[in-house]
Amino acid sequence: METEKNKNHFTGCSGDRAVSENAAALEKMRERLENLKECFRISGLINSSLQLDEVLENIMTTSRLILKADACSLMLVDEKSGDLVFEVAQGPVADKLKSGLRIKRGQGIAGNVYDTGEALLIRDAYDDSRFNREFDRMTGYRTQTILCVPLKIKERVIGVSQVINKLDGSNFNEEDNETLSLLCANAAIAIENARLHHEIVHSRLIEQDMAFARSIQLSFLPRQMPALPGFRFSTHYQPARQIGGDFYDFIPLDDNRMGVLIGDVSGKGVSAALFMARFTTDFRLLAIRDPDPEKLARRINESVCAQSCRGMFVTLLYIVVSKDSGEAVYVNAGHLPPVIWNSSEGKYLILRESGGPPIGILPDQHYVCGKMSLSPGACILLSTDGLVEAKDDRGDLFGWQRIEKCLRAGESDVDSVKSRISASLSEFVGEGPQADDITLVLVGFEEK
Repeated sequence: METEKNKNHFTGCSGDRAVSENAAALEKMRERLENLKECFRISGLINSSLQLDEVLENIMTTSRLILKADACSLMLVDEKSGDLVFEVAQGPVADKLKSGLRIKRGQGIAGNVYDTGEALLIRDAYDDSRFNREFDRMTGYRTQTILCVPLKIKERVIGVSQVINKLDGSNFNEEDNETLSLLCANAAIAIENARLHHEIVHSRLIEQDMAFARSIQLSFLPRQMPALPGFRFSTHYQPARQIGGDFYDFIPLDDNRMGVLIGDVSGKGVSAALFMARFTTDFRLLAIRDPDPEKLARRINESVCAQSCRGMFVTLLYIVVSKDSGEAVYVNAGHLPPVIWNSSEGKYLILRESGGPPIGILPDQHYVCGKMSLSPGACILLSTDGLVEAKDDRGDLFGWQRIEKCLRAGESDVDSVKSRISASLSEFVGEGPQADDITLVLVGFEEK
């Protein structure tokens, strides 16, 4: 009887224990399910923003909350250097972790996770040789347990997220690893989406800037050819998609003379376009006041140097043609030389004499003028480096020899010359991308 009683007592205890264990397992399962539900709910929050800073903060807040962590941080891979870079941190000493702090591949826990692409669960940080104690020394924090998980896009590690120290003093476990890995899988997608959004927005802003710069550039180019008895003028302007700094202008000086300007501003985009607009306006005002090319070059150089335009400079070629004398006086400031072609005389000449350096580099610079006598039928060709340096699909340059060939292939009237060069250039370049603006100004002398 006693034996039966003991047996029943033992059976009852075992049953109670089983019930207790089942209840604990159910509670654990319920907690796990709640965590997973929270992960999916939070995934929507993480993906609700396309601003990278906001996305990163959401990831950290979520990770710390669900995993009941004391601290957390997130690092992203710098594609240029290959380093991990601290982007955001939360916790007691987060303010001591400077944004931009770098970790090499393979360095410390995070560096190892980055290197292997595998998560690390460290129950005792100071007992792990991979742990870098420098951060604790720097911040005064005491790291005990770490869970570090990679952020991946198609097996490519784009960053690392880590949580540090449980609030209740326990260690992180495999369930925590699964939870953080799930969060990081969604986080990686959110980060990539935010980056792509930033690139698209940035690209659109660049396109807007380019359109604005192009409108400025075009608004300062002459709308029609000038008139000067005895001379004919023609231009070919072929802008590149990436805004260059080419410009040209015709400046009527009096009934007898015309100033012809061609140039190229350093730099690209809006800043170059605005600089070009101011430069051509100033140049025109100075030219009308005193058209002498040597004095004009010196004065515009002084003006640009005095403006301290942060490294901006201008190459230019300025020619003053006279119908009475049939002469052209010119100054070259670091630009391509002018070319003369006269089909009736078979005369082809490149005037390589240098007048001086580009405008805006050296203050108190003196420039030397050149002079050319023009016979009827002569054509002066002015161009920017986009013409000479235009490339075909093999990378060969258009070059001076092709320009000479185009000139010698027919008459020296400006329209014929322009047509031949344009056709030859188009055939040479083909469908390849155009790296720079191509500008051509032609001045034809018909008679005195």
